[in-house]
Formats: sequence, structure tokens, C-alpha cells
Amino acid sequence: MNFLEFLDHLYFFATLALYLFIVLSAGYLCVIYTHLNAFPTPPFIPIIGHVLDYTDSSTALTKLTNNLIKYGGVIRQYIGPRKPSLVVANKEFLEFLCINNKYVCKSKFYDLIKPWLGEGLITSDGEKWKSRRKALTAKFTQSETLKGFIEVFENKSNTLITVLDDFHNKNINLHPILKRFTFDVICETAMGISFNAQTKNTNTEYAESVETLCEVGLNRMTSFFKYFDVFYQYTDDCIKEKQALAVIDATLEKIIKLKQQKRSKSKCDTDRKDFLDLLMDIEIDARPLSHSDIREEINTFIFAGYDTSSTAICLALYEIGKNSDIQKKLLNEQQQLFKKESPQIDYEVLQQMVYLDMVIKETLRLYSIVPSVGKRITKDLQYCNIKLPAMLNFSIFIHGFHHNPQYYPNPEIFDPERFANSKNIDKMTYLPFGVQPRQCLGKNFSMLEMKCALSKIIRTYEIINIAEHQLEIKPKLVLFSISGIWVKIRKRYKKVSKLGLNKTTE
Repeated sequence: MNFLEFLDHLYFFATLALYLFIVLSAGYLCVIYTHLNAFPTPPFIPIIGHVLDYTDSSTALTKLTNNLIKYGGVIRQYIGPRKPSLVVANKEFLEFLCINNKYVCKSKFYDLIKPWLGEGLITSDGEKWKSRRKALTAKFTQSETLKGFIEVFENKSNTLITVLDDFHNKNINLHPILKRFTFDVICETAMGISFNAQTKNTNTEYAESVETLCEVGLNRMTSFFKYFDVFYQYTDDCIKEKQALAVIDATLEKIIKLKQQKRSKSKCDTDRKDFLDLLMDIEIDARPLSHSDIREEINTFIFAGYDTSSTAICLALYEIGKNSDIQKKLLNEQQQLFKKESPQIDYEVLQQMVYLDMVIKETLRLYSIVPSVGKRITKDLQYCNIKLPAMLNFSIFIHGFHHNPQYYPNPEIFDPERFANSKNIDKMTYLPFGVQPRQCLGKNFSMLEMKCALSKIIRTYEIINIAEHQLEIKPKLVLFSISGIWVKIRKRYKKVSKLGLNKTTE
């Protein structure tokens, strides 16, 4: 065979290979683009799918919500040339999933935060999740347990007021300040340790490590290459993650050992128990939790309750500043509650803050702090004569539920009166703490914490809107404003009376 014949053969096989590649690629694309075609899909670009819809994350939530409203609440979504996932913001579909919850598990995305959270309540599934959830629910949701945390909420809120005093009559970005507040709260209630992040009196290495892991988790979820371990292990984020995990693991191990020593020396059972105490009291199948089990749940508790609560408090104050009539109602409720009472907050007083409760709930509706949660089906299911195949990924788009006018008229308006009658709120369309049976264990804890902080702030300061400031909301691990959350605060009282109230400066 001469050289020209060789080139002819090479050209033939190269052309054949290219032809086969095109045919197989076309066949593959045909299969994936007709997969689940019983569900509608917004217009997309072949190969890249709907990726361009989310390049501007500040508009992504609105675009996705509008598509869901337009197409009936369940849509196919293509991210690159792969099988579609479903996005769900439809009450009937969600009810179907809840009925079949034993065949629904976490999506693979949660594996990316397992180096930190391990197999805790957020990331685990199956029997391990069920047994641990049952044990923790029995311990953590009791009113007596929650009452024990009020003193921490109160003390940290007092420190918060001291910090805010430096900003009297000034513009203030609330988010970094409230993050330090919730960090102090979550660490003391979780482990009985005072890090004093608000006053910066102690080493912040632990707090910085928590921040690093939140940032790394987000980076992995939003990066194509970092999603895969084979690429991720060579990145700077991987190095930062390992360093942060070393700090957190060493800190928790030291705290756990000190707690065990303290418990072995003291037989007194009257002291307030923190979350670590509750974990050490738990036995599953007649066996106590291991140090690894305890670290998983402590890390999960801190992850779930740190940035979520601080963001919610900030956004509530932002809306309070924008709506003077709402602020007046809140102040009036606080003055009535504390008119003849000590300014010390307790569990019973917090339960009487009905209007404040409505304001918080409306904040959590308007701003879905966790916009979406990822799920996966573990077996074939039949929904309205449509086959849902095993391993189908889908997301429950909480923001889409909360901004659908079918469920909430005038959904972009901040209106706490929506929650005046709890019977009008459907538990299948109001999902700030997730969906049963995996609703957030710390729901009541978080509500009490937010009420305590907001009560203190409202009684102490007038919240004033800064007209030129606009939120620039983007979805991260939790909702985030890249422009900060700014208001102006002005002290209400010249001095504090015995009742904690005095004539206003207004």
C-alpha cells in the first residue's frame, strides 16, 4: 500500500468515525430531549439547555418562578447535554411526593458538603436518618428544652444592642453584625461555649473555618470542574477545605472531651442542657452516639442555623424600615406586652408576640432563605399516568411556591396580615423550613431566636429605610444580598426605666 492509498483509507475511517459520532450524538440528544416529554419545558438552546437562563443569578429566581407559573408548576430543566431534571412548585405534585416519601432521597449535590457534615440529618437518608431524626425530635423539640435556650437568646441580644449602639443615627449594613450574633447564639446553644464573636474578644479561627466551608460548598455546587473529585482535589478550595475541617474537628473533639469530663464529675441535672448534652444523652439501639456521630450533628446544627437566621432577621428589619405602619404596629405590641412586665424576655412572652410572628413568617415567604432543595427518586413512580423513572433528580423550588399568585395574591407585596389566620396558610405551599417529614428540626428554635432579637431591636431603635439602597438578591447556599442589607437606626429612648420603656425621642 502506497502513501496515497494509506491517506485514502485514513480519510475513509476518519469520515466514518465522524459520521458515527454525529449519528450517535444526534440519537443521544433525541433520547434526552424526549425524556419526560409529558412535562413542559421552557425554550432552550440545544446542547447547553437552560444554562443561559441562570448566568445572571440576580434574575434567575424570577425567571424560574415565571416559567413555573406559565407552565403549570412542574417543568423539565436541561443543564448541559444530560437527562433533564424536574423543577417543582406545584401543590398537587408535592403532595404526591410526600405520600411517596419513602422513595424520595437527597440529591447527589448534598454529597459535596459531606466532608463537613458527614451523615448528619441534612445529608443522610434511609434508616440512619429515621432513627436519628426520631431520637433528636424527642429531645430537641420539647418546650422545656427550648425554654432553656431563652436565656442565651436574651444575653446575646443584649450584647447585640450594645454593638448597635455605636451606630445610633447612622446607616448600617446589618448582615455582618447579625451573622456574629447568630454565630454566638448557635455555638453557645450547640456546645455551651461562648466564642464572643460579637465583641471580638476571642480567637475567630473557628468562625472563619465555618465561613470557609460555606464558601467552598457553594463553589463546588456552582462549578462544573469542582463538582468532580478528580478535578477538585487539585484546587485551592480543596486545600482550604482540609485546613478548615482540621480546625473544626480539633475544636469539636476538645469540646466533646471537656463536656464528658464535666458530666462525669457532676451529677447535677438541673443546669440548662445545650445541644451537645442532648446528643450525649441519646441512645439508638441501646448504643450512645460516637464522637463522629456527635460531630456530624453539631456541624449540621451550626450549618443550618447560622447564616439562615441572620439573613432572616436582617431582611425582616429591612422590610420593617420600609413599612412605617407595620413598624408602628410592632412597637405597639411590644409596648403592650412590656407595659406591666419586666423587660426580661421569657418563653411565655415570646408566644404572645403574635404580630411579630406574622412579620417573621411573611419575611420568610417573601424572601425564601433557602430557595430550593434537591431530591431524587429511588424507584419508578407513576404520577397522573406519567412514569417517573428511578434516579430522577428534581428540585422543590420553595421560592416558586411563595411567589405564585395562585397561592399568595400579590406575592411581591410585604403583607404580614396573610398570616393573621393560620388556617388560611396551606402547609404544602408555605415551606420556609422545608417539607415534611424532613422539615427543619430547628424551626421552633429559630423562630424563638428571631423573635427575641427583633423584639429587643424594635423596642430600642427606630428602623429607617434608606431610599437609595436597593437589595441585590442572589441565591447562594442561602439567599444573599451582594449589596448588603442597609438601614438607618435611631435610638427610641433617652433612658431605660424600670419597665424597660420610657418616653420616645420621636
